[in-house]
Amino acid sequence: MPKLIICTGSDSNMFFLVKGLILSLRRVLPLHDAELAFFDLGCTANQLAWLEARTHKLIKPKDDFGISGMDKFQPYRLGQACRPLLPNYLPGYTNYMWIDADAWIQDASILQAYIRPLETNHAAITPELDIAYRWYRDRPAPYHNYKLMQWAASFGEETARRYSLLPIFNNGVYAISQNSPVWTAWANNLSLSLARGLTDLFDQLSLQKALLETGQWVPLPSRANWMSHYALPQKRPEDGIWIEPRFDGQPIGIVHLVAEKMRETYLRHGLLYEGGDYLSPEEVPEKLREAFLAGRRRPIIPTSTGG
Repeated sequence: MPKLIICTGSDSNMFFLVKGLILSLRRVLPLHDAELAFFDLGCTANQLAWLEARTHKLIKPKDDFGISGMDKFQPYRLGQACRPLLPNYLPGYTNYMWIDADAWIQDASILQAYIRPLETNHAAITPELDIAYRWYRDRPAPYHNYKLMQWAASFGEETARRYSLLPIFNNGVYAISQNSPVWTAWANNLSLSLARGLTDLFDQLSLQKALLETGQWVPLPSRANWMSHYALPQKRPEDGIWIEPRFDGQPIGIVHLVAEKMRETYLRHGLLYEGGDYLSPEEVPEKLREAFLAGRRRPIIPTSTGG
């Protein structure tokens, strides 16, 4: 059995995004002797058939923390709550990595940045911090107020005062070794957070709290999980590579297309994996098709009907 299992998941609405992630991963899995697991959060039969041929394991997550009866519950939330329990769902692997459905791999070498810290039992994760990010450059107050509110909602005022000045550690991409103490601390913190209700960042802040409490983590540079809603990547003219949008910007390893409200912008800029060439217009939500066609790298070629 390979040492590394890379996990993701989505429902049918996000499938046009996760399809790009999976195709980008299939280029790099052999380089790392890795397998791919998909958590089904409400995909169609046709989508599951496509996944069956391209992933190693399909999993339907359980309601492990009893969130289905809570206010604000949506089925996709099970994909957040299952994350501290990946070794339970997928026993036998040495290392576990999660990548959100709205991200894709541009530079295969970035996976080594996530894997190396695991050799010393440290988790690897990327803080939401870069000098190009909009919140850092010109909107720090709303961002800090949002963090304070979310920490307080999830863990109370005392914990919020302790941690809210730090950037959020984005758990859309992370890697943790099998025997890391972070798993238990994360699950315990997630239970504590859920005792206060289903908050927006219950899974993310419970992981961050576990990392800070255990000290078993390594911060990665922003290119390892680029938050595109804070600053759109720039395309390098000579080769079409997406780079950090600042002076001497480096190639981005993982492009993360965060925030539903930004999807039209992402599609118009052609920010999907391979510009979305693997998609037909019918696979894209109707309200986004015009933006998809505008940003697609190659034009749609109508299928000939014979005549």
